Order: sequence, then structure tokens, then C-alpha cells
Amino acid sequence: MRVSLAIIFAAGAALIMLAGCNRNPAQTPATPQTPTATAPAPAQPLAPPPIPPATELPVNSVDSVMLSRPQDEPMAIIIHVSGTAVSAGWTGAKLAEEPDGGADNSVKTYKFVATSPDMPGEDRTAQPIEAEIRVDSLSPDIKTIRIVSSTNEVSAPIAQ
Repeated sequence: MRVSLAIIFAAGAALIMLAGCNRNPAQTPATPQTPTATAPAPAQPLAPPPIPPATELPVNSVDSVMLSRPQDEPMAIIIHVSGTAVSAGWTGAKLAEEPDGGADNSVKTYKFVATSPDMPGEDRTAQPIEAEIRVDSLSPDIKTIRIVSSTNEVSAPIAQ
């Protein structure tokens, strides 16, 4: 009897171990699926518009403006501007005088422009760009020079 009791205990222990190992959740029978509403796909970000080749446009940004007076003409002023173009190949960087807005007669505004590449590439890695202009006659009322690009503007006071 001891042998049969030992066999019963061993079989019971084996059944308990097997029951403990089966930890899968109970599976329910398959039901016919009803169509579910799908969420609309998120909108793709808009690509920047293509840049027309060989077109004079404002540069992407103005990074710095330096004003100096030439030694040969103390009433003249040299405006040196550095900035960033959206891609390589931009040429003819210059400062284009903006018409007076009339709001503030003490500020003279220039637009920082350059000519886009003849063959625009897909690579839009920002490139540094510079321009300089000499202004021989500037009204004494002008106290500040403002440089405008397509994304920002920088102002510099004129030292007297």
C-alpha cells in the first residue's frame, strides 16, 4: 500500500506541476469580425516650395551686422552683413535698399538678397553668405541700420 500511495502522490504532484506551467490565457472561439473604423493617416509635413533657379530672393537668415566708417570718408558708412543661405550655390549677395516706411525716420532698412543657384539641388544644407555695401551719404537723422532676411532681421546702431 505504501507503494501505491507513493505513486498516487507522485502522479498528483506531476499533475499540479503541469497545471502550473500552462499559464496561457484562455482562448475564446473566433467570432465574425465587424469592420472597424480606421483613423485617417496623419498628414505629411509640407515640403518647402521649390526655389526657382537664378532668381534674386532674400537669404534665409541674417546672423550679424557690422558697421564701420572708412578712414578716407568719415561721413560714409560700410555695412558688412553675414548670414545663411538655404543651400549651396547662392551668388551675388547684396544689400538692397528698402523704401522708407515712414513709420520711423531714424531707421534705414536694407534687404539681404542673393541669386539662387542655376541648378538647384535636393541638398538643402545651410551655407554661410556675406555682403557689404558702402553708403557715402546718409541722412544725419538715421540712427539705426536694419537688415531684413526671409526669416529674421537684425538692427545695429550707428556710432556717431
